Amino acid sequence: MKVNRPLIVEPRRFEWAPVTLPDNVEPGKVRIRTLVSLISPGTSLRLYRGEPMVESVWDSFADLDVATTEGMGVIPEYRITGRNQPSGAKYPVNCGYNLIGEVIEVGQGVQSLAEGDRVFSQSRHQPILDSREWQAIKIPDGVPSEAAAFAYLPTLGLHALRRGGFTPGLNVAVIGLGLIGLGAALVAEAIGAYVACLEINPVRRERAAAAMPGALVLDPTEEGFEAALMDHFQPFGIDVVVEAAVGSAPLDLGMRILDDQGRMVAIALHPEDAGPLFSSDFYNKQASILGTSNAPYEDPAKRLTRFTSIANVKYLLELYLRGRLPLEAMHTDTYRAGDIDVAFADLDAADRDMIGVLLDWR
Repeated sequence: MKVNRPLIVEPRRFEWAPVTLPDNVEPGKVRIRTLVSLISPGTSLRLYRGEPMVESVWDSFADLDVATTEGMGVIPEYRITGRNQPSGAKYPVNCGYNLIGEVIEVGQGVQSLAEGDRVFSQSRHQPILDSREWQAIKIPDGVPSEAAAFAYLPTLGLHALRRGGFTPGLNVAVIGLGLIGLGAALVAEAIGAYVACLEINPVRRERAAAAMPGALVLDPTEEGFEAALMDHFQPFGIDVVVEAAVGSAPLDLGMRILDDQGRMVAIALHPEDAGPLFSSDFYNKQASILGTSNAPYEDPAKRLTRFTSIANVKYLLELYLRGRLPLEAMHTDTYRAGDIDVAFADLDAADRDMIGVLLDWR
């Protein structure tokens, strides 16, 4: 079987290229027909623009033989890593890792899935693909495909909160309400945080306020911001900051608003010259600064770690079913899959606030 998939062949240019699937699905795998897929504006736009990134990221998307992302597993042994040297573009590359599809064929030995099941898969943008059984997460009835497509990216916020030692009832501030930040704020409220959303873009503030009526939504550049934040959270301040913006200003803001012995967890990918993190506040408050990516991408049945990104997606889908996590609040735009080049051009132009962009393959 041959299908056509979109590849980025040079900066800001897509081509559709054929890929061959085996006639029969391999044992332990399922064949998926795509319904919708989500564009991750951070990584995908860097691929589209040809911007420097860590070499391993470019290599993973340049491996055209892999339809599903391999992700990050458990590091088996201690090792000293190399210096952070960004790599130039490596074309052609594919893109995407948030896909909803329907199982159309089941390989030998597969037990948890059947033909007709809707599944989430961390897979590239492609109309039909094969996936290992554990990598295809069955979507419960009652979760629309358009909402389920957003079930992975908020796991970054969930993992960040765990890294920050979050327990229900703590005060959490999320800086930056792009797709990752908004997802982190939604998750924080869903699991029992008192949430402050800090964002300079008025459209993003309005979106957050509509999705989380109980949250405090503020522009950190407006006069009176500090007083409003302190009045809302007295007598204790911000316990955990989830920093999801880019540059030195949000890092400085996070350090300033932390309470004594607070923790700031950085999700955003910063350039190396992000500015001074070790201000006097860092020492006086005895603050912690934590880096994060996501939980390991491993088969949960192996029990290598308590929380995996697969298990986290299942958990967030359950929160949606309980009415606690409005994933649809992250959805802003839909394009036909055949117009992927238009969708990326619009994202690149940034003429309006697009954060959650779906491709419809139906």
